[in-house]
Amino acid sequence: MTQASPDLKNWSQQLHNTLTFHRHRACLVLSGELSWQQQMLNTVIQPDTKGLFIGSHSLHLQAEATHPKQLKLLLGQETDFAIFRAEEGIEADALGIVSGMIRAGGLCIICLPDQATFKNLPNPLLKHFLNFPLTPKDSLKGFNHYLWQQLQHTALWCTPHNPLPDLSVLKPATDSLEWQGDKTPDQVMALDAIHHVAYGHRKRPLVLTADRGRGKSTALGLACVELIRSGKKHITLTAARLTQVQMAFRAIEEQIDALTYNGFECIEKRPGLVVFEHNNQPYRIEFKAPDDLIAKTNVTDILLIDESAHLPLPMLKQLLQQYSRTVLATTQQGYEGSGRGFQLKLSHYLTQHYPGWKPLQMKTPIRWHAQDPLEKSVNQLLLLEEALPEVKSHQSSPIEACQIERCSVLELLDSSKGKTRLKQIFQLLTQAHYQTRPNDLMQILEVPNQQLWVAQVSGQIIGVVLAVEEGLLPQDLGENRRAQGHLFPQLMAKNTAERSWLALKTLRIQRIAVQLNAQQQGIGSQLLNEFLQANQADYDCVTTSYGATPELIQFWRKHQFVPLHLGLKRDKASGMHSLAMCRPFSATAKALTDSTLAAFQNQFAWNLTESFKGLESALVITLLQGCDFPIVSFPKGYLQQQPYEVVAYQLRQWTLAHINHLATQPLAESWVEKVLQTHPWQQVCLKESLNRKALEFEFKAWLKAHL
Repeated sequence: MTQASPDLKNWSQQLHNTLTFHRHRACLVLSGELSWQQQMLNTVIQPDTKGLFIGSHSLHLQAEATHPKQLKLLLGQETDFAIFRAEEGIEADALGIVSGMIRAGGLCIICLPDQATFKNLPNPLLKHFLNFPLTPKDSLKGFNHYLWQQLQHTALWCTPHNPLPDLSVLKPATDSLEWQGDKTPDQVMALDAIHHVAYGHRKRPLVLTADRGRGKSTALGLACVELIRSGKKHITLTAARLTQVQMAFRAIEEQIDALTYNGFECIEKRPGLVVFEHNNQPYRIEFKAPDDLIAKTNVTDILLIDESAHLPLPMLKQLLQQYSRTVLATTQQGYEGSGRGFQLKLSHYLTQHYPGWKPLQMKTPIRWHAQDPLEKSVNQLLLLEEALPEVKSHQSSPIEACQIERCSVLELLDSSKGKTRLKQIFQLLTQAHYQTRPNDLMQILEVPNQQLWVAQVSGQIIGVVLAVEEGLLPQDLGENRRAQGHLFPQLMAKNTAERSWLALKTLRIQRIAVQLNAQQQGIGSQLLNEFLQANQADYDCVTTSYGATPELIQFWRKHQFVPLHLGLKRDKASGMHSLAMCRPFSATAKALTDSTLAAFQNQFAWNLTESFKGLESALVITLLQGCDFPIVSFPKGYLQQQPYEVVAYQLRQWTLAHINHLATQPLAESWVEKVLQTHPWQQVCLKESLNRKALEFEFKAWLKAHL
């Protein structure tokens, strides 16, 4: 292999000296043939450093090959550098994760072929996002185009013809203020706020947000130590995974000597648990899984929830209800997308139920400089910058002011106006769905059989519909073989044993979102109506699947969608049961929908006594309101002396047939829990704070009025 020139060696050394001196990291693009890339890597990568190669076949001995799926298991860890190679596949999520792992002074190195080759290069990591029979070769290559464009402006570029880019761009425009002591001012404020949660009024949760590298998890660990020192005996940390509190426990372990100096003896230390003893009293800091904390309320002085955006909102609400002193910390931007949508939804709930809650944002980076070039590059690349301003409310009718059109994905990349629209679309999806991730941006730019529709007012996008084509599958598709993608037709074929679902040509709506301050004005309905009208002649049906809530079910029902399947288990992302709905167009689809609906409503009613016994009663009522059950007479003996247990079945069948009339009654939810979901009397009575005799008296009073 050709030896590196003295100029290249000097440039490489200058690069590392500059990064180290300014506590910066940078994105470096190596665009050329493989042999040249390897030569550059051998020169640029410093001895005695260790890094990651994102893929199967590492280009450098000091870089450990790591599959993108493994990266989440490494959260909380650090590395000196990371290498991506286009031929192995570049995933947006992986770029977000790795950017937060690289130490100050390190590099994120992206190896690309020349522009002409990269323009048409399939990304092997796309295969999981494409419906059968599509392959990465069929993708739009839009993310390649986007990546090339963005990196031109945000990275250092090296090519065989220009291997030594100007390094002056790495120097900070202004000196950032350095903090005194071992904590940033933000960490000091966070510790003080956590102390107030632990010792102040109950039911006043703290929401701690920060971008990557701000020392948020470390602050949680330091808070645990300070609370132990001040007398708290039992502190609990939780997160979706134990690895997500690794930095917090590392901070705790680093303070063990200081606690020992204060008379505390560490008597046990293992992953997720540190136990001290002081004056013959035990002091405990431990990790507990969220499920365990909900299943049984644990005795703890304070609950610290790290990476709380990774937990479903219903789970967070349950934790807040069960634990009176709670801190919720979450990464604002990074591998899971922007935390803005999460904050909007959570803050709305907290304001309603916990008016004394406090938000605190940590802004000062602790692991790198405030003007770090890599963080700036990745935030611009993955559209994780500050959200665009919300559209102003309109005095005139929004329906009249709103323009709706279908977007071409590739047109979004052809002009500055298109790029602004792309940013508006992605940030709107991010605000509406807090689980939106950078990979969703990649999917928008790559999937060829999708439709993207927008609603806009005065050039500002305020509504989005994203849908993907499914179906047209062979009916003889093996029963034990699942085609990639095609969620709805395969779900229906499996659960109805009717394989005709596979052959339908369908469109599944993956996302529909309207900007927060433009909601409740009919824009979502107008957008959906125009989308449906434009597609009804070309498709058998339009479908959707989402985490079921009464409000969403009512929205889709208004547009003639009917429920056909409810997942037995709660979705890990939303914490809700996934509901599949269908709006049929063709005669074949209408016949299939009618027969499936009849079977679904009967099975759903039966499952209320078993699989859906714990389903929220308001959701049960909403789902049953659209069902058609045979009319049966009311057992009038129940209003006299006949015991409930003697007429329970008759009451059940009567309730199913009259759910529309009962829905507005004040005790409707408790009636459903008892009669349809067969909850014990004790449980239903507890909810209403009445004994059985009094509750049955109330039931009979409104039943008499109704009858």
